[in-house]
Amino acid sequence: LHDALPIFWYNILKEQKGVNMWIAIIIIALIIYFRNKGVPIFLYHQVNEISSVTPDLFEEHLKILKERNMNTPTLKEYGDGNIKSNSVLISLDDGYYDNYSKVFPLLKKYNMKATVFLNTLYIKEKRDGTTEILLNGKANYEAMKNYVETGDGTTEQYLTWEEIREMYQSGLVDFQAHSHKHTAVFVSDKIEGFFNGDEEEITDMYLYGKVERGYPKFKKRGEYSSQGIIIKKEFFKKFKEYYDRELEGKDEKEKLKLAQMYIDNNKEKYFYYESEKDFLDRVREEFLLNKKIMEENIGNKVEYFCWPWGHRNKKVAEILKKEGVKGFVTTKKGTNGRVPNYDVIRRIELRKFTPEKFKLNLFIARNYILGKIYGLVS
Repeated sequence: LHDALPIFWYNILKEQKGVNMWIAIIIIALIIYFRNKGVPIFLYHQVNEISSVTPDLFEEHLKILKERNMNTPTLKEYGDGNIKSNSVLISLDDGYYDNYSKVFPLLKKYNMKATVFLNTLYIKEKRDGTTEILLNGKANYEAMKNYVETGDGTTEQYLTWEEIREMYQSGLVDFQAHSHKHTAVFVSDKIEGFFNGDEEEITDMYLYGKVERGYPKFKKRGEYSSQGIIIKKEFFKKFKEYYDRELEGKDEKEKLKLAQMYIDNNKEKYFYYESEKDFLDRVREEFLLNKKIMEENIGNKVEYFCWPWGHRNKKVAEILKKEGVKGFVTTKKGTNGRVPNYDVIRRIELRKFTPEKFKLNLFIARNYILGKIYGLVS
């Protein structure tokens, strides 16, 4: 029996090796078969000299696509089935001015197409003069600050309708929906901390007004993703008075405990909790405004919606489908098929783009199987 054991294990390993070999062969065959059957969509925001993607770097990406004879349909063309086997999509979120001043000339140079998802609150008709570009965080904060104070959120940092129409009429750029304001809602009444007073963030400006030291921090999510808690702005002034009077100087744990007691004692007067109907009515109205403004100013047909921050909601999706939305664009990584999954259209955003990383992601996402694996593990 002892002498027979090595032969037993040898036969088991031999058999196992054969199974592994066949698994490897099947995987390689699948990878070869699904080569170039994936449709990647790359996501950008700003493209300028001070952003993470410079015009030179963006041009390097276009050169790589040109070298590989890639087609670049718009999202509408892709969704309508007007797509060739060697295709990749270029998308840009929000609608910043550099999409016209930096990106559009490069699209014309290389005869490539892109899709821009617009936040319509910030768009004016014409540009008043030259524009000094700000990074998007500062640009959005300043626009929202002006909106909160004056009711006008238009800014030179975004495209103008005049520029958008020029881009659209070129046939190289399509425009689709991304919400009107791109803001957030409170989703919890449990305090998470306190503001220092020097923060400048668009959703804080929208929800609080200008934040002051001692204001309470509550959890937020994209306005299309959740039922919200609407807090009257006078509450924050009252809370700051309480903070200055009772909490300043105490240790953090004690401050949070006392602050939560104060919040709980004042919720009934200052906090309004949306019902599901309130929530769905709110986002429907917000989307229809985004859609109406775009279609009236561009003359296009809005059929795609890009979730702000990628925060999704199934019930909202059903509401928006009834209002004409054909497909939903996400920030979920991975690739897409030749026929899109209209409920979850995937995109790839690289926070630190380099030509090498772009080539690698393009290689992976052009292969439908590798792209799906990438989506699962990312």
